Amino acid sequence: MSPIRLSDLAFTLEAVIDEAFGQKAVWVVAETSDIKNYPDRGYCFLTLVERDATGASGRETLAKLDACIWRRNYHAISDFERATGVAFARNIQLLLFVSVGFSPVYGLRLEILKIDPSYTLGNLERERQTVLDTLVKNHPDLVWLEAGQYITANQLLPRPAVIQRVALITAPNSDGWRDFRHELAQNPFGYDFVVDEYLTQVQGQGAERAICGQLARIGTSGIPYDAVVIVRGGGSQLDFGSFDTYLMGQTVAGFTIPILAGIGHERNVSITDLLCHQSVKTPTKAAGFLIDHNRQFEETCLQLRDRLRVIARDTLQAARENLDRETERLRFVSQAYFRECHTNLTEKAVTLRHLDPSNVLRRGYALLLRNGRILTQAADIQTGETLEVQMRDGTITTKVIRL
Repeated sequence: MSPIRLSDLAFTLEAVIDEAFGQKAVWVVAETSDIKNYPDRGYCFLTLVERDATGASGRETLAKLDACIWRRNYHAISDFERATGVAFARNIQLLLFVSVGFSPVYGLRLEILKIDPSYTLGNLERERQTVLDTLVKNHPDLVWLEAGQYITANQLLPRPAVIQRVALITAPNSDGWRDFRHELAQNPFGYDFVVDEYLTQVQGQGAERAICGQLARIGTSGIPYDAVVIVRGGGSQLDFGSFDTYLMGQTVAGFTIPILAGIGHERNVSITDLLCHQSVKTPTKAAGFLIDHNRQFEETCLQLRDRLRVIARDTLQAARENLDRETERLRFVSQAYFRECHTNLTEKAVTLRHLDPSNVLRRGYALLLRNGRILTQAADIQTGETLEVQMRDGTITTKVIRL
């Protein structure tokens, strides 16, 4: 068999591939790898890979092809990122609309025409749902479904009336750290917060274990924190992977101090958001939540103060009116009592005047006295003793001759 030139073989391959695929594009599922992106030039080179996770040696590579995105379709990257919130990066499984091309010089290459965002979103949601289902199954005391909502032990913890001491988990010198501290420090009510910082990475490989490690430190610190706050700045959905894991879900759901999450996303809700005590969108809003919480307590106290003032005023007014009524009643009763007493005294005075001995003597009666004492019984008198007889106009002395 006579050899052929390499170019002849390449041209033949080009013709065969062009005949099979040149007039049509196909949808393929593949994982991204070895991305070389040139945004300023408007094109991107990458490798598409299919791996078999069931292989004996781990994720065995089943197929690998070079691919590219040219300027005319470069907007597919930003369209995908905007639709999903996921950064176009390595190790993402995508559904791609590709055309197949072969160049005698550059070989076989796939040109990516479109990226289907719904496939990626569906995968992410399926993975999240699998984690949630596993948590409910393995830890029913920490996570359970109630009326279609996930309820956790952390959510049911009582929230202090005033939140003052906070444990903050965030990346050092990050935008999230600065936003949270600034909002807390500049609160218009002058509230003071004690914030202990537990600084760590909050995204990327190993972030979930770093965050859970800090939660473990907080739990064993012995410090009576009112709340734990986890914050991070903005980023792509891919950066939130650490907040969608089984370990984070289990740790957050069963943590014994209320956890407030402000992890900087506007679109999707992570597993951490679903299972923590309270979730807000951003670090700034996390600080605002603490301020508003304390403000509600202060407003309640102010309302109670105003209510106490009204009650005290009304009570004093009612007491004053009651005192006036009782005073008037006492005046009336005392006057009636004194009139009655005056009448009684008048009657008794008349009676006493009638009983006055001087008045009795005027009516012809006399008093028999012994040593100034009135005698009323004959048995008390002895024969021969001398007695006085008091009459109206004087006293005489008499001697008893016979009884």
